[in-house]
Amino acid sequence: MDSARVVITGFGAISPLGLTVGDMWSGLCTGRCGIGEITAFDPVGFSCKLAGQVPDFKIQQYVPRSYRKAVKLMSRDIELAVIAADEALRSSGLITKGIDPEKINVDPTRVAINLGAGLISCDLVELAPAVAASTTDGKFDIRKWGKEGLELVTPLWLLKYLPNMLACHIGIIHDIQGPSNTITCAEAAAHLAIGEATQ
Repeated sequence: MDSARVVITGFGAISPLGLTVGDMWSGLCTGRCGIGEITAFDPVGFSCKLAGQVPDFKIQQYVPRSYRKAVKLMSRDIELAVIAADEALRSSGLITKGIDPEKINVDPTRVAINLGAGLISCDLVELAPAVAASTTDGKFDIRKWGKEGLELVTPLWLLKYLPNMLACHIGIIHDIQGPSNTITCAEAAAHLAIGEATQ
């Protein structure tokens, strides 16, 4: 593999210090801590009440107006991938349909997505009522799940958690027409995505 074909910029980094590389770098340079009290959910019952949480954001700011209906089909992991891809594309100088449809400077058939995602986690708030309805005496009952629990899950629920949906939404937003793939393999995902993309 020619090492000049791979460039790791860090653009698209999202962390408890912010949603951009600039936010993260500024936080690191000033010694700001990204760890704080858990606010994403009520941590009562957990021994640890601290976490490194990504700051709140409105995903609508990162998707074209014409695509905003699809936001309801995005899990938080998809939203984070869309934000990261937006920064990475903007910093690369590539102008796609999702950045400025009037000034596209790249052939969409020559652009591909090979995205590494550690784990696509389900939002427990969405699934909790169905799981609760499927328990008997504190134990999960698969028969109750089939009869009662599944009725509490929206029919479109799975579309938010399929691994390919991260790359899919990015591809649609930016009209990327080359190959599209999401690799979910825990900590190795990014390395595997880079390796596969270079082949």
